[in-house]
Amino acid sequence: MKPVFLLTVLALLLAAQSANAEIYRWTDKDGRVHYSDNPPPDAGAQPTRLYKNSIDVEKMSYDMRKATAAFPLTLYTSESCGSPCTQGKNWLKQRGVPFSEKNVKTQDDINAVQKLTGKNTTTLPTLTIGSQTIEAFEAGAWGAALDNAGYPKQGAAATASAPR
Repeated sequence: MKPVFLLTVLALLLAAQSANAEIYRWTDKDGRVHYSDNPPPDAGAQPTRLYKNSIDVEKMSYDMRKATAAFPLTLYTSESCGSPCTQGKNWLKQRGVPFSEKNVKTQDDINAVQKLTGKNTTTLPTLTIGSQTIEAFEAGAWGAALDNAGYPKQGAAATASAPR
């Protein structure tokens, strides 16, 4: 077998393994926010699933696994975002693409989103596709970006009514 093929298979297996990983988030006594795949020192901390839309990695097409490994999706939302965040999340689920959702709650979270966008303001929802960042939900822009990243028009969990 060719080394490139073996490396691709290995990368896809690693991506599949991390799809259901637990991520812990906590704030230490100095107010710093930490993220880790290991539980924090506080025994009461609860794990958060990285992929909240529960798409079965084994049922993904080759194109979906390839796009997910190369251009992972992260959706930044907040409880106060309301309809735009709900619409964006539902659109991603309807398209059937696996994504990680991060709820922006603290000033550190806001600062992290501002660093991603390179702006001093925060517009939610914000979607990252690999290193590309798109602020605000607009189905056409999100669809074009996913298409350009190689995501299939209908993913593993998509229905016949998925956006095109």
